[in-house]
Amino acid sequence: MILIGDLIIRCSSCGAKYIIDTDSLDTDAYSIGEFGMGDRIEHKFAGEVDCDNCGQFMSFRMLGYEYPVGAKEYQESETEGCEIIEEPYLEMEYDDIPEPLLSVYDQILLDPNSVYNLESWEFEELVAEVYSRNGYRARVTQRTRDGGRDVIATCEIGGVSYSTYFECKQQGPRRPVGVEIVRGLYGVMERDRIDKGVIVTTSRFTRDAIKEAEILNGRIKLVDYQELQRLMKR
Repeated sequence: MILIGDLIIRCSSCGAKYIIDTDSLDTDAYSIGEFGMGDRIEHKFAGEVDCDNCGQFMSFRMLGYEYPVGAKEYQESETEGCEIIEEPYLEMEYDDIPEPLLSVYDQILLDPNSVYNLESWEFEELVAEVYSRNGYRARVTQRTRDGGRDVIATCEIGGVSYSTYFECKQQGPRRPVGVEIVRGLYGVMERDRIDKGVIVTTSRFTRDAIKEAEILNGRIKLVDYQELQRLMKR
């Protein structure tokens, strides 16, 4: 346990007040018995001084009880030759508490540039999570050489289930996604008779890639990194 706040005492003989440095107190902790939930631990903080005004001997102790181990039960104080007029609060001290681990999703919300440190499979899982949070049933597929099927997502419209193929391109902001990626995804969609496709990138798209997607009348949607971040913040 640790002390939080000031310790102020008053001499019971002359009324002089003293602020006690809590770091100067003697400390001790030991078990005072085993009960149903384990040991009860007593933490003791003790000190003594003579009154500079009248010479009165003053001693004081603050006791904190930990039961079960790891939880504060209560605290009390004892004095001789003085009274405590302001008592610090005894609080449990926890060492080596690990920092909470952030999910990849939350980490990128905090630091968008951290997306460039992901493995390719981590980016695919991120894309699946983004679209799952936006109403799709999305899953990462097994790796193939086809391209265009990193993630498959389905949604239901009017009682009819529609599938969408996703291709995920994790690359630096200076490496735009070219037209060949759009054409490759379209070929896989035609082969598998899939109506919709999405290319998601941590970069941007070339003009030719954008024009090619426009020619396909909305069958392939291009999602650059700015758009992906907007989807993540919904």
